[in-house]
Amino acid sequence: MAKLILMTVREALAEGRFAMKGSHTPELDTALLLANACKLDREHLYMRLSESLDNTIVKEYRLSVKRRISGEPVAWIIGRKEFWGRDFSVGPGVLCPRPDTEALIEAALKTMDEYGSKARLHDCCCGPGTLALTLAAEQPGWSISASDISSIAEQYFERNNQSISNGNVKYFRSNLLENVPGQFEIIVSNPPYLTPAEFSQRKKLKWKEPALALDGGDHDGLNVIRRLIPYAWAKTTKNGTLLLETSPTQMHEVLRLLSDAGFKNIQYRDDLGGIPRVAIAKKELA
Repeated sequence: MAKLILMTVREALAEGRFAMKGSHTPELDTALLLANACKLDREHLYMRLSESLDNTIVKEYRLSVKRRISGEPVAWIIGRKEFWGRDFSVGPGVLCPRPDTEALIEAALKTMDEYGSKARLHDCCCGPGTLALTLAAEQPGWSISASDISSIAEQYFERNNQSISNGNVKYFRSNLLENVPGQFEIIVSNPPYLTPAEFSQRKKLKWKEPALALDGGDHDGLNVIRRLIPYAWAKTTKNGTLLLETSPTQMHEVLRLLSDAGFKNIQYRDDLGGIPRVAIAKKELA
């Protein structure tokens, strides 16, 4: 007979917080994990603090806490991450959507409005589809496609493509834009841009997300962006726009790279924290 575990919701949350006392967000993490095990949202979980938990729920919850302590993102453990009001399916091997990327969505939507008509947009290094699928849901009249080199990202992208855009976004497996046909009025990208040193430090902090999605290469983390910019120049139409997410410490160099490639009207946009996050450049041809 399985050993009976007598524990209330309140006690389970306290146990989880203590176990994850090294986390930056122990209260949020434990609440999300326990709510997931109970198949509740957090609001309803907090309404049941004095209720006893089923034995199987406690075991599932404790296992998820151990996974979190090992460095797995909460989103991987519960299998989803909310972004721009929508749930994205995520899991081991794929980058989780982050709040910083909302600045890129805002800039892309504004840019789409500037074109004044339905056109073509491509999301390079799309991961689980954070950019392409959010923009497709917000602007369903546009022709939107996406690409990534990762087979794992492709699996999550296709799952999210069905749930968010009814499969309307075309996907290409591609190293940057090598295998992507056609040209686009807008190209957006949240490429890997951590420096190798920054990525190594995050590994020491038990980050589990893949190097392919985070490590930008070269000493300054800009190897992928250096390779992407010439591709983007070739793939944007006359008067097309490129939008890139990058680190605030890299912004000056990214703007220079865009200028050297021939882009004009180059600017940047701050993220929610008020620091430079999105580079925007136009391919202005006479």
